[in-house]
Amino acid sequence: MVGVTNKRVVGSILGILLVVSNFSSFAGVNPFKKSKNYTFGADAAWYENNNTAIKSGSVRDGSDTNYYHLNIDKYRLLLRMGKNDPSGELENTRLLDGLAIAEIKTDGRRLPIFNWCLQNQQNPGKKLKQNAIVANDVCINAGGGGDFVINLDKESHNILKSANVIEFIIEPYGRPVKLTFTMSGYAPLMAKINKPVPPPAPVVKKVEPKPAPVVVAKPKPRPKPKPVKMCYARPPIDFKSAVPAIAYPCKNEARKSNAETKISARVEHEKKKMAAELKAADDEKLARQKSVEDNKREAEWDAKQSALWVSRCERHWAKNRSPCYCEKYMDQAPEGVVNTCGK
Repeated sequence: MVGVTNKRVVGSILGILLVVSNFSSFAGVNPFKKSKNYTFGADAAWYENNNTAIKSGSVRDGSDTNYYHLNIDKYRLLLRMGKNDPSGELENTRLLDGLAIAEIKTDGRRLPIFNWCLQNQQNPGKKLKQNAIVANDVCINAGGGGDFVINLDKESHNILKSANVIEFIIEPYGRPVKLTFTMSGYAPLMAKINKPVPPPAPVVKKVEPKPAPVVVAKPKPRPKPKPVKMCYARPPIDFKSAVPAIAYPCKNEARKSNAETKISARVEHEKKKMAAELKAADDEKLARQKSVEDNKREAEWDAKQSALWVSRCERHWAKNRSPCYCEKYMDQAPEGVVNTCGK
């Protein structure tokens, strides 16, 4: 009876583990990936800062405020995602682990240069995933640093100047967020930014003997802004498949420290997970071994009991009768012996 009880306990434990495993797998699916739409219209006007046209919008997200800054200059378009600070500084951007850019449209039509980036990324697909490698760095999805950059060509500049709206569909954490920026006021602002600097007015020389020459200092050309260089915090090679790398701006020590802390925490989590799996496997192996030993002892006990009772029953079978306790062993009785249990 002890062996039977142990078998039932082991079976119950294995059943509970199977249910927990199935529930854990189901819990990983998020059935609530609803899209969100935000429009930044006339109430968020375009303004100029450092030869860049900027339009910013904000939305509440629980106790936080998320900011979306659209920056366009002579060379590039930058969509910067910030949090709890309207300044748009790099130090205040959001750290996103899995940002995907699903669509960019102007007046309902996909921006051609974005379509080119989708087709010319290392692994072509319908979306531009975080840290995707695009030919010539035309598009840079640095979601780990909260930035998305397109290096614009002449055609793209002309499309933006004539557009009424520009739409972005981004997917932070897999949930679509549609951002619509109205373009009213953008074209004249860019015309002002692109207006060539007028030459200095000619100096009227006075009729004087040997006038001193007038030296006009030429304005220094502004340096071309460089794309933000990204670095990566990576796990040890044994955890490369389980723990993805995290990108951060190379010159930002705070972001670097934050990314390395996240990597360390995830590696520690994976170590604990592996240790738990090994322990569970060892426990299951011990349980199987114990079950085999219990079954063996039970079989040996049944064999001994059978031999003992059959020897007792043979004395009754010799008299052509079989009491109730011999009923279990009637298959071993001589031919012609009748079960007399209850008679």
